[in-house]
Amino acid sequence: MGPRPPPGRRRSATASRSTPPPTAPRLASTSPRSRTPRCRPRSWPAGSPARGPVREGDFTSAHFLGLRPSGTSAALTTGRPAVVEDREAGRPLAHTVARRIGAADGVLARTSLHGLVDALATRAPGATILLDEAIYPIGQWAVGAVVSALPGAGPVTFRHHDAHDAARKASRHRHVVLVTDGLCGSCLKPAPLRDLADVARRHDGELVVDDTLAAGVLGVRDTSSRILGTGGGGTAAWLDVEPGLTVASLAKGLSAPLAVVAGPAARIERVRREGPARIHAGPPTAADIAALRSAVADDSLDGRRARLARLVLRARRTLEELHLRPLGVPFPVVATEGGHSEPLEIHRALASSGIRSLATTGRCTGRPTLTICLRADHGDAELRRLDRALRAAVTRSAA
Repeated sequence: MGPRPPPGRRRSATASRSTPPPTAPRLASTSPRSRTPRCRPRSWPAGSPARGPVREGDFTSAHFLGLRPSGTSAALTTGRPAVVEDREAGRPLAHTVARRIGAADGVLARTSLHGLVDALATRAPGATILLDEAIYPIGQWAVGAVVSALPGAGPVTFRHHDAHDAARKASRHRHVVLVTDGLCGSCLKPAPLRDLADVARRHDGELVVDDTLAAGVLGVRDTSSRILGTGGGGTAAWLDVEPGLTVASLAKGLSAPLAVVAGPAARIERVRREGPARIHAGPPTAADIAALRSAVADDSLDGRRARLARLVLRARRTLEELHLRPLGVPFPVVATEGGHSEPLEIHRALASSGIRSLATTGRCTGRPTLTICLRADHGDAELRRLDRALRAAVTRSAA
C-alpha cells in the first residue's frame, strides 16, 4: 500500500475509493491501530507542487482521460480539489471583490452553497448556529449540510429580521454564529445587520451574511440621487455597516457564475485551508473566472447602477399609481402583493400581453406576490410596454 496521509488530514478528492477508511486496521497487521486525536481537516501537503527550477510533474488532477473541451485554448476545469490549487487563478480577483465589499480578503467558490458550507463548517468549535427563519433555501441547505454531521446539534431559528429575538435565543448559548440574508428576497427589506452583529459580538461569535441578492447592485449611498449607491459593495455598504463574514453569488450582480467568501484575513485563510467544499470539490472554472475578470474590469458599472435606479423608480411609481404598493426598499426586484388586484391575476394578464413576470409566495409573509425583475439594459420602449401592460392588467382585474 502507498503512504497514508498524516493523522487528522483528509485525502484529496482523487484518493481511491478502495482505500480503507481511517477506522479500519492495516491489512498487513493483526494488532489494532493506535487511536489518534481528531482535528480539523486540512489540505494534504503532498498535493502541493514543489518550488524551484525543476519542471513539475503534476499528479494532482482527476482528468483521467486527458480530455479538453473542444474550441477552448485552456481547460475549463483543473480536475483538482480547490484546496490544492495554490496557484489559484482567481485569488487576486477574490481579493479585489472582497475589498469592494469592504472586507480584508476573499476566496472564490463554485456557488454560494459551496461558500456557505465552507464558512459555516470552519466556524469556532462548539458555536451554535442561529438562523433567520425566512432565510433563502440555499442558506437552509448549507446549515443542514453542516449540522447533519453533529447529532443533536441542529440549528436554532430566530424570527425574521428580529435582533431582539436573536439576542434572546443567543443568551442560551456560549458561542453563536448568526446567519441571515443581507436583503430578503420576499419583503425586500435589509436585515438589521448592525444589531445582529452586536448580538454576535456579545456572545463571542460572528455574523455570516448571504448577500447574493445585493452584492454588485447596492453600494455606498451619498447625497446624490443614486438610490442603489455606488461601488456595488452590497447590503452592508448600503447600510454603512462593517461587513461580517459575507458569502455572495456574483451571478446576479456581476453576471459571473461563481461566488465569493469575504471577511477578515485570518478567517478567510481558515476557509481557504479547511473548507470542506474546497477539499472535496473543484474551484471555479476558467470560464467562470474569465467572466468575473471581465465584470470587475468594466468601468461602466456605476453608470449602469445609476440607470437601473431610474428604471426602478419609474416602475415603482407606476405600481403606486395603480394602487399596487411596492414592497421594501427600491431595488431592481420590484414586488407587490397586489392591493385591490390579485397578484396571480395580474401575472396571467401580463403573460397574455407578452410580458413575463414572476408569481411567488413570500417566505417571510406567506402571501402571493407579483415580482418584476429589472435590468440596466432594459430600454425605454420595454418600460413603456410594461407600463401599458400593467395598466391593462389592473383594469381587466377590476372589471
